Amino acid sequence: MTDSAGGSKYLDFLFVEGERLGWIFRDRNLYRYHFPEPYPTLEPVRDEVFFDAAAAGVDKWYRMRRWVGIGVGVTVVLLCLGIVGQGPSTDLRVILAIGLAVMVGGAWHSWSNSRYAEAGPEREREKQLRRYEAHCAWWEELREQFDAEERERVSGYLEWGAALLPPTTRRVDIVGGSVWGWEAVLTVMGASMLRTRGAMTLVDFSGEAACHELVWLARAASVDVTAVRLPDQVGETTLFSQMDGRALVDSLVEAMHGDAPAGRRADRAQDDRILSTVCRALGEDVTIHRIAAAVSVLLDEPGDFPELSEVEREHITDSLFSDEVRRQAHPNLRRIESHLYPLRELFAATDRRQGRHDLGKPGLTCLVYENAAHNVRDELLKELVLQGLVQRLTSAEPFVGPLVVAGADDLSHRHVERLTDLCTRRGVRLVLMFRHLRDSAVRAVGADVVAFMRLSNHEEAARAADFIGRQHTFVLSQLTRTLGGSQTHSQGNSVGFSDQTSGALWKKQVSVGRSWTHTRTVADSVNWNESQSEQRAYEYVVEPRTLQDLPDYALIEVTQGTGKLSVRSVECNPDIISLPRVTTGPLPDLPLPDPAQATVYLSGEPGTPPRNIPGQPHPDYDDDDESEWAEEHYPEDWR
Repeated sequence: MTDSAGGSKYLDFLFVEGERLGWIFRDRNLYRYHFPEPYPTLEPVRDEVFFDAAAAGVDKWYRMRRWVGIGVGVTVVLLCLGIVGQGPSTDLRVILAIGLAVMVGGAWHSWSNSRYAEAGPEREREKQLRRYEAHCAWWEELREQFDAEERERVSGYLEWGAALLPPTTRRVDIVGGSVWGWEAVLTVMGASMLRTRGAMTLVDFSGEAACHELVWLARAASVDVTAVRLPDQVGETTLFSQMDGRALVDSLVEAMHGDAPAGRRADRAQDDRILSTVCRALGEDVTIHRIAAAVSVLLDEPGDFPELSEVEREHITDSLFSDEVRRQAHPNLRRIESHLYPLRELFAATDRRQGRHDLGKPGLTCLVYENAAHNVRDELLKELVLQGLVQRLTSAEPFVGPLVVAGADDLSHRHVERLTDLCTRRGVRLVLMFRHLRDSAVRAVGADVVAFMRLSNHEEAARAADFIGRQHTFVLSQLTRTLGGSQTHSQGNSVGFSDQTSGALWKKQVSVGRSWTHTRTVADSVNWNESQSEQRAYEYVVEPRTLQDLPDYALIEVTQGTGKLSVRSVECNPDIISLPRVTTGPLPDLPLPDPAQATVYLSGEPGTPPRNIPGQPHPDYDDDDESEWAEEHYPEDWR
């Protein structure tokens, strides 16, 4: 979001009560019902038509031969009548022509009838196709009308709802992402926290000033904003000015040693002993630059130390430690002086300025570290600022609003845990943002709500997937389909003839027999078997590849401790508020249609019509018809 009239128009949508990480998208078309009428089916050709066609094909030659016999018979009869003078003509050619006409005409008529009967299935199929096409057109018209009514019904449904943090959330860990992603999540989350709590303290260690958009929005919304640049203005805060000597010594020792192993506890104890003695010598006026000057005096460093009076320098040099103690503690003194030397001039310069900014007060307070380079002084200063926050939380003065630390990768795990315990005890919501999931971040994340942004490194993505966990799922392991068909056609013709002759006393007996048998058998069968088997698999809830391919403004929120694992995808782009169908509250709980009645499944794939019977033609299914909603009012790709 930029500083423009368009950005100011939607400013009120960001500053709304309810602490949220972003928005959750829910497709309104999930609530559409598909057209309940089944898709038309093509009726099969009736068996009687096939039987008539088969019978005509078998009998046509017999019928033609019969007409040939009839023609011959007519010719013989006419010849006989012509001989006796009773026929229509005595001309042999006329008689033969009449017989031939009867023969050819009858055979042609028989042939035509047989061909017409054989073409019966094709005519029946064309008739069924015309009826089928008309029915399909009528069905498509009804479906389009039904879909239009469904689109109109769900057009008012909300699609973007706020991803609100659970009210019992004590700490939020945000891991991964880019500078643009951090800028977006700080803007969305920070604006909602400012509106809900009225205050927010942000420590930006990213080195990229990821909070600049939040600062601009807060000022545009008339929120009191205090921005302190680190390290130049570190002394302008009350982090160290309100500490007594004991608290300052503890902060310095912890900042210098960080995550030191247990074997170096003796070094920490010696440093604590030296610094405590130095602070007692400085009296009531104990500051970091005065401590640094006193340590330099103990080391007999040349130069003037205007931070110390002449009496303090003589006391520190002559009577603070014996010569033997100074000799044995020289390595510790040298280490302490090396850590404090770069801080001496920094705190001395800022100490002379007027006005100090307190943390945990109403409004937005930002400590922004502008140096992106990593060096010893920067790491020490970050640890020192963290110790200042710890001391601020242990004070009796109330701390208002949440505390956000962006770029906590360089902070020691021990100090992060200490800060978490103090925030929990004081009722302060803590937000930690880590660029990478390694080193101290691996041990630190997981206290409460964790949000994973893009993790480009495959090892970090695998760690995040392991953190989210695995679950048992049933996956398809085998799919078997069997299609079988058989057709049997058999026919038989048989002709029998017998002639018997017997003679006794010149008697002759003639027996003539003739038989005609026609047999036809038609069998048609289709078998369709479909089966699938599933097996139990223990796999990632979110695959590492998914975490590596997340967009800049997307994150996966993981919530534990509620009895079950909750994983949801959240979009944190502030420009979402300019899209239609957006609400600043959670999406209403609406019942989803039964999967068998839904137009769009939860997987996002449009429903398909019922499968047609194998072997029957059906029109090609067009996915564009069912997915018209994807082309109408679909949110633009705002990434």
